[in-house]
Amino acid sequence: MSISKLAQDYNHCRRPYVSYKNARSAFRAFLQALHCTSSDLVLLPSFIGWSAREGSGVFDPVTELGLACRFYRMDERLTIDLDHLRELFKAGHVKVLVLIHYFGYVDPCCREAVALAREYGAFVLEDEAHAMFTDLVGGVSGRLGDAAIFSLHKMLPLPEGGLLIANRSSGFELDGITSDGERITLPWEYDLKAIAARRVAHAGHLSDLLEPHGDLLEPLRRELAPGEVPQTFPVLIQAVSRDTLYQRMNDAGYGVVTLYHTMIGQISHAEFPESHALSRRILNLPVHQDTDLAALGRMVETLVAEIRRMKSAE
Repeated sequence: MSISKLAQDYNHCRRPYVSYKNARSAFRAFLQALHCTSSDLVLLPSFIGWSAREGSGVFDPVTELGLACRFYRMDERLTIDLDHLRELFKAGHVKVLVLIHYFGYVDPCCREAVALAREYGAFVLEDEAHAMFTDLVGGVSGRLGDAAIFSLHKMLPLPEGGLLIANRSSGFELDGITSDGERITLPWEYDLKAIAARRVAHAGHLSDLLEPHGDLLEPLRRELAPGEVPQTFPVLIQAVSRDTLYQRMNDAGYGVVTLYHTMIGQISHAEFPESHALSRRILNLPVHQDTDLAALGRMVETLVAEIRRMKSAE
């Protein structure tokens, strides 16, 4: 067999994209391209938040299109409950499985979940709003599903921007899918490798700094797997009010966030207690490219001091 001087197959390893104002618009376009109807079921993870300012993200397009939805259980470490997911597939009519790579981490059960979807003939959408660098730099997410979505403003200093990425190897095409007309800055205008390296280094530094304080808080994930690049560094607050701590840290000038502090109403406490318990304890520490190790050290000192102060006041 001969070998050409240059690569000639236009579609080999190609991942075409369509741009949107935000990731939820990209997800909506994906659902519309599949011609989903009210009888088709969309499976979502049971950790989806709501806020007055931003709505509920990935859940909004499902309700806007009038689609049926069920939630598969996530455990207290945000890992997919495969037994519960399997039950939902067995019940029938599943058209789309949505996988969310929370905070840039890849779910340990991701491959098994996708295999279940393939077994039952469902499409798979990888929500990489937090995992763009895990995909584009680490290469360990975004390759199993039929498509993936990015949220640029969550990872880069941009006001908005979303992408729908097609994985042609699965057979999914973008033919007939059009942009919403928004002009956006594309991620490859930035040095993605350099940004990813800083985020990984910052997460490692935070992990080391927090290790002696396990009685006060603990990382949601102990360490990054090879290729994972974090959006934030999620920790679980042990003994004080997360909401009060959040306010005190922001008042001190440290931009911590709480993803997701309020579950959408469709995810009930009775059915998904693990999700609600996690939503009350989780605090996300910044690891973005604009900070540095010294600032992170000061943030941890302030965080630990505030927790101890709150505990002593009880």
